[in-house]
Amino acid sequence: MLGRRNLRIKVMQELYSWEIDHEIPLNKLEGHLAGQIHKSSALYLTNLLYLIEVCNYSMVDKAKRLAKYIQTEDDTNARTTIAANVVIQNLQADEQFTASVKKDGIHNYISQDIVRDIFNELAAKQKYKDYSALDKPTLEQDKEIILYLIKKFFDTNKDLEHHLEEIFINYDDDNALLLHVLSKYIEAFDTEKSNNFFPGQKDWEEEKKFALLLLARTIQQNEELIALIEPKLKNWDMDRVAVLDLILMKMAVCELKYFPNIPVKVSINEYIDISKFYSTPKSKDFVNGVLDKVKNEMMDKGEIKKFGRGLME
Repeated sequence: MLGRRNLRIKVMQELYSWEIDHEIPLNKLEGHLAGQIHKSSALYLTNLLYLIEVCNYSMVDKAKRLAKYIQTEDDTNARTTIAANVVIQNLQADEQFTASVKKDGIHNYISQDIVRDIFNELAAKQKYKDYSALDKPTLEQDKEIILYLIKKFFDTNKDLEHHLEEIFINYDDDNALLLHVLSKYIEAFDTEKSNNFFPGQKDWEEEKKFALLLLARTIQQNEELIALIEPKLKNWDMDRVAVLDLILMKMAVCELKYFPNIPVKVSINEYIDISKFYSTPKSKDFVNGVLDKVKNEMMDKGEIKKFGRGLME
């Protein structure tokens, strides 16, 4: 679900801890990395459960309106169309989702005040009113209102953002991507499919293995990776290189040499891009220059072996 860029960032963070203290055992770093990846899965589940809770709040809202002694026209016309939304119904019936929510205690992360406030904000919009007035929405209309809810409210509600930031330390790194992935799943939603929200579970396990292997290999081959990088640091002493720059370069070189199924260009471009956000203002050009030299030398010596068409480019 996260994609390899975010997994690389999580590996980078573990390697930073190791650079500060080489006495941290690898198995402890691996355990922490696995835990961080699991937290990303929990954040995804939390967003899904918030979707259900907000849609189902339409029933709570209607009950409150009808319980008023003096009712307005809006009260008597309150609808619960969104609670019967086929996307939401399918998600609630998903056994994998239900089991995961129970196992990870995701209900504990739900604030009913935030659920109410998001629903009330949504209910005030004309798009919601038009949808609610439909007697029998089409699948596309059902998908459209859920996408609207995600993009216009989940991605912008400050109370929800602050709430999730307090629970998930990985929120800033992961949430925007997780919401994007969720939106893509909803766009592709099919009532005939039984696995609409977890279609990449097997691939997700493989990606987790990739992250753990990258962490282990970068540490295990640390001296070799430094030996490949250090000669290319023209006019630079190793001690003067920013810690994150060195970590990113070692990870990139590790992928070039030990991950035969990842294209050369992908590895280099990913780490250059990550350096722009996580290291110094000049890191992008510095990392790019050093990696280009290392890559050229390794290719000349036949030290980069990729299995697959176009992976050497």
